[in-house]
Amino acid sequence: MAKKALIFGAGLAGTCLAHRLISSGIEVKIVDQGSNYSSAVAAGMVNPMVFRRMNKSWRLDEFLPEAQAFYQEIEQQLQTKFYHPIVIRRFFSSKEECDNWQKKAAQPDYANYLEKLTPADLENTEASNLFGSGRVKGAFWVDAAQWVASHLAYFKKLDLLIQSEFAAHLWDPQALVYAGETYDFVVFCMGFRQKEEETFSYLPLQQTKGQTLLVESKILNQSESLNRKCFVLPYGERQFRVGATYEWNNSTLHCTPEARELLLQNLASLGSFEPVVIAQAAGVRPTVLDRRPLMGKHPKHDGVFVFNGLGTKGYMMAPTLARELVAHMLENKPLHSETNISRFTDRTP
Repeated sequence: MAKKALIFGAGLAGTCLAHRLISSGIEVKIVDQGSNYSSAVAAGMVNPMVFRRMNKSWRLDEFLPEAQAFYQEIEQQLQTKFYHPIVIRRFFSSKEECDNWQKKAAQPDYANYLEKLTPADLENTEASNLFGSGRVKGAFWVDAAQWVASHLAYFKKLDLLIQSEFAAHLWDPQALVYAGETYDFVVFCMGFRQKEEETFSYLPLQQTKGQTLLVESKILNQSESLNRKCFVLPYGERQFRVGATYEWNNSTLHCTPEARELLLQNLASLGSFEPVVIAQAAGVRPTVLDRRPLMGKHPKHDGVFVFNGLGTKGYMMAPTLARELVAHMLENKPLHSETNISRFTDRTP
């Protein structure tokens, strides 16, 4: 008889984990209320670089190729479109940043990610540009709203989705029973709402609000994602996503005029694009102070796991991390030390 897993949450973490578990022969059920508040603000951008220090993202060489293959495979499986390759054009904020890019681009480790600067890059006029710009290779974005909506429909069609809120009174962590059903594994992928659920509430998950704008512009470049102080993501038909704010320890979901003004100011720092604001969105990201995900087994309850805190690099990391968590669950393979929740054992209740 196949083993059974229950996943709380059908956001990025929960859906990637569901695919990996099903591929391993595990029967899966997913509990989700149908409203994903992180996807409302997530751009789904996969940027290989950390521009602040001009370094490669953590575990980039592992994460990126697996993510690219995974999303294209799931597109075919779900018969939908959410994976979009894109060039990111970074506008340098100083001569030092430009020089640093040139040094890194000449290194073999960065050859797959940074284009060597050309006169056209240094003289690019797409935006206000004192120090030139550079192009990032290997970037893509996943339409987060489409990802969540298509998965809810997909899992519902397969009768794998229980569409309801998590009910604490139906959950027995000792017996691995939820709503009268017994499971071999239970995994919490509840995003920022994990703070409100007792099982893993001891973990230092932060609720980080973010807001974005959807704007229309006849001037903005429709073929590249511009980056400096904000990201500008082309959606097609002269529409662009501009984001995002970071509002720490804030779980409210309403849009604010202050965030709108800040995003428009950041966009204006790139140039005069005459944007018309079409919509504003707010969501809450599950983040961790050390910028590493929360993965692993509960210290007191066998069979109970968490997969959360993917943060801004989530769409790049999730496919690999989901595979690693399944190997940990089924084969007891060790997790990467920087992701394992054992790093917070001093907080265990």
